[in-house]
Amino acid sequence: MSTRTIDDVLDRLQVIGTSVPAGDGVGSFNAVYALTTQAVRDRIGTGFFDDDLFVERLDVVFADRYLAAVDAATSGRPVDSAWRPLFDDRADHRIHAVQFAVAGMNAHINHDLAIAVVDACAAAHTHPTAGSIPTDYDRINVILEEIEARARASMLDDLERELGRPLEPLVHMVGNWSMARARDAAWVRAQILWELRGLPRLYRRSLEVSSTATGMTGRHLLTPLLPV
Repeated sequence: MSTRTIDDVLDRLQVIGTSVPAGDGVGSFNAVYALTTQAVRDRIGTGFFDDDLFVERLDVVFADRYLAAVDAATSGRPVDSAWRPLFDDRADHRIHAVQFAVAGMNAHINHDLAIAVVDACAAAHTHPTAGSIPTDYDRINVILEEIEARARASMLDDLERELGRPLEPLVHMVGNWSMARARDAAWVRAQILWELRGLPRLYRRSLEVSSTATGMTGRHLLTPLLPV
């Protein structure tokens, strides 16, 4: 079921967070996603964004893609290939929380974000480069990069204290994934997808390739590297 407002999104994320068991991989991503969504929510209505209505619309459309993956997994339906590694491996205790969090961000940004931009623009009868959309997209980047970096560092610090030793090669692997670069790439893909809307077969094939490639990266990010 689609959400309507960013507050609806936050309510769903809270329900998911309280319903998963401790150590659940989806829960690890969900916790970071809730923090970033709340950070965007906190700036709506403050003058931080030029177009609060579009930012909220984009946030909701974007979140609905993750929530659709949650709903599919809960009901036993196939999960999109981009999300499948996270949901397949969510109970593997050889994989650490920071890996699950980054794998979720990989699926959501590298695959979902470009589609969400296109869908939000189509619903608003506008296009990705219109008006304040590019500027507000960049402003969201600033918020998310700060929250994500802090959450990632916190999870790595907790893990190092737990293990009592250096974390290579884990730090190297998750450190090479960049939210800033992923969101920059998603912005370019959104503009490409926008131009492909009039070519339905090519549009669908582009989404299939994106989903598969993102899932392959997710499998890599979820490689067990450290003992429990």
